[in-house]
Amino acid sequence: MVQYTGHTATTTVARFSPSGYYIASADSSGQLRVWDAVSEECNLKGEFPIISGKIMDLAWDGESKRIIAVGDGRERYGQAVMFDSGNSVGEISGHSKVVNAASIRPVRPYRAATGGDDNSVVFYHGPPFKFNSSAKDHHTNFVNGLAFSPDGTYLVSVGSDRKIFLWDGKTGELITQIQNGDNDHKGSIFSVSWEKDSKRFVTASGDQTVKIWDVESRKCTHTWKFGDVASVPHQQVGVVWPNRADGLIISISNSGDLNYLSEKSKEPIRIIQGHQGSITTLGVEAGGKTLWTGSFEGRVFSWNVKTGEAEAPEGQAHSNRVVGFTQTKNHMYSTGWDDKIRMLDTGVKTFRYRREPLGLDVWKLTSL
Repeated sequence: MVQYTGHTATTTVARFSPSGYYIASADSSGQLRVWDAVSEECNLKGEFPIISGKIMDLAWDGESKRIIAVGDGRERYGQAVMFDSGNSVGEISGHSKVVNAASIRPVRPYRAATGGDDNSVVFYHGPPFKFNSSAKDHHTNFVNGLAFSPDGTYLVSVGSDRKIFLWDGKTGELITQIQNGDNDHKGSIFSVSWEKDSKRFVTASGDQTVKIWDVESRKCTHTWKFGDVASVPHQQVGVVWPNRADGLIISISNSGDLNYLSEKSKEPIRIIQGHQGSITTLGVEAGGKTLWTGSFEGRVFSWNVKTGEAEAPEGQAHSNRVVGFTQTKNHMYSTGWDDKIRMLDTGVKTFRYRREPLGLDVWKLTSL
């Protein structure tokens, strides 16, 4: 595993070039960095100031030469640049609010599209990319995601209005709204990604589901549901359909969990978990086979020392910074800035009890 640490502000988005040789990443200060994805040194190809604010999304063209980056700027909401020099190859215009998503048609003639908080989808012709048309009367809330199909035939857009629209990838004309009754998303749709054959795409939503849609039939063909009850951590905020032989889909939960999804299973076949904030304390089980970590955002994980795999115990951890661990024979205790002591059953990895202070020296033990 290689870690890139070149950004000095919070990293917001990163994407491989179609060639696979470079990665473009951007941050909350408006900087775009292009770096080598082949060597472990991650040599920097170039760093370019795009906007005076947070970059929300970026897209490569099919030749791995041009990049469009968009976001929340003061003078402008995005820019199209050459990947190696940063020279302008067009302007991003037509929006009046933050731009959340960008996509470039991967085949000639090149087209580009952006979507934002002004509920509009804007189309561009190029390069150099220039404003062509704007569709403002379809989405009724924020446009969160856009993606051209790999063959360039279609563009799909999704938004906080729970709607999915299919557009002509060359002309920008609306084809249809995709609806499937009870199978429609019940919450904001945050992300969309195409299968390599351009016949299906996948969406991720705040209703805690990931869905596959068939373009020809306009119907949902598969759904994965995360969590039994409404839960913010289980909201699905990102999804990608990589070009893999096994056909796996990878989604990301609001908690930061990476979920490996297969159409052969209703449940994720693998979940990669980890902290989303600074690790503030460390504990070790007797024998040294398991590590326990707590972080600034209140999450607790156990780590298998041999495999490096992390596991989040069932039940609520802390609502604020975790500051310490201590162990008895069968339990691990954690303390936090939320004034709570949590007791974990280390055998089943479950928070079993909660201690609540009733006074300076009086504690009440209650079952979760």
